[in-house]
Amino acid sequence: MSIKTKSIDEIIISEISCDEPACLKEDFRIIIEEAAKKTNKIIINFKDVNNINSHFIGALSSSKRLLSSLHGDLVVINLSEKIKNLFKVVHLDKIIKTTLSEKEAIEYLKSI
Repeated sequence: MSIKTKSIDEIIISEISCDEPACLKEDFRIIIEEAAKKTNKIIINFKDVNNINSHFIGALSSSKRLLSSLHGDLVVINLSEKIKNLFKVVHLDKIIKTTLSEKEAIEYLKSI
């Protein structure tokens, strides 16, 4: 697993690469907590993630609540069809904003 992070206009963008969903939960939680100390607007790029599990879904939900409490938001981009369908099944698509591109996510976060 690897996580690359960059910052654009006070928005943190993390690109996750992981083959095994279990590897995501703890590292993701730490990344979000550290990022939330600097900003309340975070984009997670799922370009290289093909599968997630219930623990990671919980970490996403917790991260969304944390950023919302800081008057910010979490946006996920580049979801695979499998993960998009999972988001719909568990209604995560109603809670967490998803966009097709980094540019669209940045525009959204700048507007809040």
